[in-house]
Amino acid sequence: MAPPQRSRSGAAVAAIAALVTAGLAVIAAAPAAAQSGAALEARLDRLEAEIAAAEDLAAVKRLQRAYGYYVDKGMWADLAELFTEDAVANYPAGVFIGKESITRHLFLNVGGGEMGDVGLGDGRLYDHLSIQPVVHLGPGGDTARGRWRVLAMFGRLGGGATWADGVYNVTYAKEDGVWKIRTLDYHSGFSAPYDTGWVAPTEPRQARGPRDLPHPPDRERNMGCEGFPDACIAPFHYANPGTAAGGSAWTADSRPRGRPAERAGEDGLETRAAALAARAERLADAQSIENLIRIYGYYFERRMWDQVAALFADDATIEMAQRGVYVGRARIREFLELLGRQGLSNGQLFDHVQLQPIVTVAADGLTAKARSRTLAMTGVFEQSGEWSAGIHENTFVKEDGVWKLKSLRYYPTFITDYDQGWGRDAKPAPGVSDALPPDRPPTDVHEIYPKAHIPPFHYPNPVTGLAPQYPRGAGRPSEAALAAVLAPVAAERSTFRPQPLDLGALLAEAERTIARVKDYHELENLENAYGYYLDKNLWNDLANLFAREGSMELAQRGVYRGRERVRGFLFAVFGAEGPQPGRLGNHLHMQPVIHVAPDGQSARIRSRMMQQLSFGGRPSMGAAIYENRAVKEDGVWKFGEVHAFNTWTASYDGGWARSPGRRVPGPSESYPPDAPPTFEFEMFPTVYDIPFHYPEPAGIGAPGDGAAAGGASR
Repeated sequence: MAPPQRSRSGAAVAAIAALVTAGLAVIAAAPAAAQSGAALEARLDRLEAEIAAAEDLAAVKRLQRAYGYYVDKGMWADLAELFTEDAVANYPAGVFIGKESITRHLFLNVGGGEMGDVGLGDGRLYDHLSIQPVVHLGPGGDTARGRWRVLAMFGRLGGGATWADGVYNVTYAKEDGVWKIRTLDYHSGFSAPYDTGWVAPTEPRQARGPRDLPHPPDRERNMGCEGFPDACIAPFHYANPGTAAGGSAWTADSRPRGRPAERAGEDGLETRAAALAARAERLADAQSIENLIRIYGYYFERRMWDQVAALFADDATIEMAQRGVYVGRARIREFLELLGRQGLSNGQLFDHVQLQPIVTVAADGLTAKARSRTLAMTGVFEQSGEWSAGIHENTFVKEDGVWKLKSLRYYPTFITDYDQGWGRDAKPAPGVSDALPPDRPPTDVHEIYPKAHIPPFHYPNPVTGLAPQYPRGAGRPSEAALAAVLAPVAAERSTFRPQPLDLGALLAEAERTIARVKDYHELENLENAYGYYLDKNLWNDLANLFAREGSMELAQRGVYRGRERVRGFLFAVFGAEGPQPGRLGNHLHMQPVIHVAPDGQSARIRSRMMQQLSFGGRPSMGAAIYENRAVKEDGVWKFGEVHAFNTWTASYDGGWARSPGRRVPGPSESYPPDAPPTFEFEMFPTVYDIPFHYPEPAGIGAPGDGAAAGGASR
């Protein structure tokens, strides 16, 4: 998932060198009984087409996630570069046609400054979480379509705070080998003042006329439905992912056409196979690191400090906010105790959601960097609660074939009291501890909201390939911070040495690797589509995500076995299909940890759900962890088992610290389950242990039946 390459031949050379250096394969001459040269050439063609499609899908996700990070910080110049020249953007302010018009809208209307002024300036919060992707490549491999959810937090200290939610439907085009946004349609979910939350207004929404903007839109917006409290369904670009029509992230006609650059010249089959194997491995590496980021979050929020520390390399570092740098795994383990004693007690909430990863793996496959995002909900029952959010810029190293954290650097964006919100409260970043002084002082000194601050980016703009255009004044990262993020990741040579492979075995391994990479994308689509269907009470589509013998267990209602029993349960317990006016039922699905079995026929998935509900004028929210199993049925991934472990629910008024809902629904009397609940629990303020499908890191507890924590996804 590296930035776009202007020359594939250079990438091939680097990949081949990395393959040899890392000891990924030693290629022997194929035996006489092996496939003919023509058959091997055709097999390599198919493999290369699959790898190119996987690289394209990864590049599209990288592009959209970068979009979210640029919006956050008012980096309008970099944001505008993500569009094609003929792009069309349908925003709440209107429809802007062409890159030039979109650029002027971003600088003048959204930024509120002059052309060329980048950055938000002090006092403004503009976080845009780009989450829950469902992405497919189009025919020919030069177009793609994606559905993304946006959760936004707007505000000015002393000037108000706002929530916003919606869906981006985006089409992408590949121009000169680089992916760009061609059309972007924003479908409003809701917009609500922080003080009231997502409650339906008491007065009907008034029709909004043309707005007086510095740069008027080229066409007035006309979406038909502007979201809650109206009953809206943003269009789906895809068929149901549980069906043959919608289950594949790309198909044979989606794979790039033409003779790839790496086939030019007189390279032998062995050299070409080695280059392809390295490219496939880099894609798998990026997915393993995404798993590691998310696994870290699940351990961190339960204060499983032994497990968190075990995810780090021996000589790793950690630096959170302005606390300074702690060096070495033992010191990292000591530092974690500053955040609270190991393990959560009843009445403590410490949710830290890990979102929006952008991973860059080095050509040798031994080191990597990643930018990701945290949204945190913390507090103590009957005392206080806090919202906070921030950015990670972390580095990783592969040791003995397993990815580990080499350095963790967390930059908080804001910290605010739940009762007051970010319009009235902004806490400073935590500083250096007197009780446990760091090994080194903070890398740089900066303030957080309401002060502007941009954590430096480790990667260039995904379209231009150039460094980001930071503001000259408020918000610009320091030279020390830039140097630290851009510095190469120091790593000792890996001791991991696979057995030598002949050409046939190397090809088989590369084919298996890229098949598991594709599985990962399709399983992410499956998980995220579940949330979108649940949002709008689309019970038939939801049920069709299940295998014929698939089961569902929600909120201790018992187990329903078989797709048709799941369908009957959804209708019987939750009512009529489709959204209803005045009712909000958002189910944000996030943070999937995906492990695919070696044979590619089953998988385990841990994911998170965050609810935003409003029924009868009463806004509420909640959270759950899913431990799901998927199976490949008739060549399509479907749910074999969906099991939700609800962790907390609360009225918006007071939140988790003051008004948690403790009741867990039981089995339905009118539509009884096929089996009683398999796991009994009580919600917050009670804290209970949720099982993990994957084992704990080496040396911590007994191993489970999943893949190595933080390891490969296949």
